[in-house]
Amino acid sequence: AADTPSVVTTERTRAELLAHAPDGLGPDKQVWLGLRLTHQRGWKSYWLNPGDAGLPTRLEWSLPRGVTAGEIRWPVPSKFLLGPLVNYGYAGSVLLPAPVSFSPEFSLDDYARSDLEVKLKAQWLVCSDVCIPEEGEFSLRIAARSSHASNAGAFEASRAAQPREHTGSSRI
Repeated sequence: AADTPSVVTTERTRAELLAHAPDGLGPDKQVWLGLRLTHQRGWKSYWLNPGDAGLPTRLEWSLPRGVTAGEIRWPVPSKFLLGPLVNYGYAGSVLLPAPVSFSPEFSLDDYARSDLEVKLKAQWLVCSDVCIPEEGEFSLRIAARSSHASNAGAFEASRAAQPREHTGSSRI
């Protein structure tokens, strides 16, 4: 299928490239790409600011002309204590979403008979009592003129887990 996810599995992690384009692709559409990391019990990966130790996950996109992925919208992390060290990251499963934008040079007409191909090189560090760097190369083909909402629940949960802007007042 056009939106079958690309998956890399290690002994510690299952990493999966996902797309979310509920209204199809194009400049006026809300489109997201994301890497979902599912950790084996006892393993974790790190947030943007990992704390005293660790490294954040890095995503390097290779996208067609006129398509750009923004920065990861990091969900709020958990705090992990290891002796005197304080680290921030994710156990279980986490989706690291990135918004996609389309420049004026992007044309759906270029994809009338083909799919949009998304490629990703990702690097992440997983730790338990030892830390192991992992990486994967992913490729995903998305039918340009179709809706892709099969991962809506995962993207909505990730959006709900993102930090909220403080709208009240504070004094120090």
